[in-house]
Amino acid sequence: MNINESMLLSKTPLRISFAGGGSDYFNPNSDLPGKVIVSTINKYMYVCLNKKYNSEIRAAYSLTENVKNVHKLNHDIIREALKLHNIINGVEITTLADIPSSGSGLASSSALSVGLSNVIRKSKNLKISKTLLASEACKIEIEKCRKPIGMQDQYSTAFGGLNKIEFFKNKRIKVSKINIKCDRINLFKKSLLLFYTGINRKADKILHKIRKKGTQFVNHDRLHHLATNFEKELKNGDITNLGNILHEGWLLKRGLDKSVSSLSLDQIYNTALNAGALGGKILGAGGGGFFLFIANPKDHKNIKNRLKKLKFINFELTEDGSKVFEV
Repeated sequence: MNINESMLLSKTPLRISFAGGGSDYFNPNSDLPGKVIVSTINKYMYVCLNKKYNSEIRAAYSLTENVKNVHKLNHDIIREALKLHNIINGVEITTLADIPSSGSGLASSSALSVGLSNVIRKSKNLKISKTLLASEACKIEIEKCRKPIGMQDQYSTAFGGLNKIEFFKNKRIKVSKINIKCDRINLFKKSLLLFYTGINRKADKILHKIRKKGTQFVNHDRLHHLATNFEKELKNGDITNLGNILHEGWLLKRGLDKSVSSLSLDQIYNTALNAGALGGKILGAGGGGFFLFIANPKDHKNIKNRLKKLKFINFELTEDGSKVFEV
C-alpha cells in the first residue's frame, strides 16, 4: 500500500453551474460539443486521510464505518477511490463539508471524488494534475459507481475558477478560463443570490428517470447555444439577458421530468420573479437543494424579504481548484 505517514487534508471547492448543464456528455448525435459555464465558490468539501496502524479502515462522513477491508465499505465513492489505488486497509478517511453535502446540487459528490483522488495520490507520491484529478474522479463516479451523471462537476471542482468547459464527440474535454473586465465581473457577482430550500433529494433517482425516458440529449443543441450566449452576455455585462438565459435553462430542465420541480419549488421561483429576480434555477439535477437567482442589486432586499423562510447563503466566486496540505 505504501502510503505517506503524514496526515493529509484536501480542500476542494463546490461549484455553481450557470448554463449548459445537461449537455456535459459525449453526445454522438450532435455535431455541437456539450458546453457549460461554471464557477467554483468559497464553500468546500474537506477530505482527511490518515494512516492507521492496524488492519482496519475507518470512514467517517455522516455515518462512521469501521471495516476489516475496503470491499466491506458501504460508502461507494470512498470504497471505489481506495480500490482504484489498491488501498485495502490500514487507513482512516474523514469528510466534512461547509454546507449540506447530500443532494445539494453544488457538486459535493464530485468534490468528494476529486478531493479523495488528491489526498490518495499525494499520500502515495503519485503525479497530480488538474486534468488527472478530474478524469480519475469521472472514473470513480461514472465507471465504478455507475452514477448517471455528466462530467462538468469533476472538471470544475478540480480546475477551479469561472470556466467554459466543452465536451467533444472524440471524448476530448477542454477547460477554458473566462476573462471578463473587472467592472462587469463585479456587477455579475453582486447580482447573484443563493438560497437553500431545506429540501434534500437524491440526484441519482432524478437522473435515472430522465435517462429511462431517453430525454437526456433532447435539449443538447439548445443548451450549447445557451452556454455560448451566457458567456457573451457575461462579457457584455448585461444582467437582464443573463437572467433570461437562466430562466430559459430552468424551463428546459423543468420539462425533462416532473421530479425536477414541485408545487412548492415552483412557488419559490415565482415568488422570486415577482419580487424582482430576472431569472434563476435549481442547481444540480433539481428536486430541491439550492436555488440560484440573478437580479439587479437594488432588488435583492425585496427578494430576500419575500423568501425569508429560506436560508440565504453568502458566497463568493473563487479561482482555485482542489488543493492538498499536510496537517
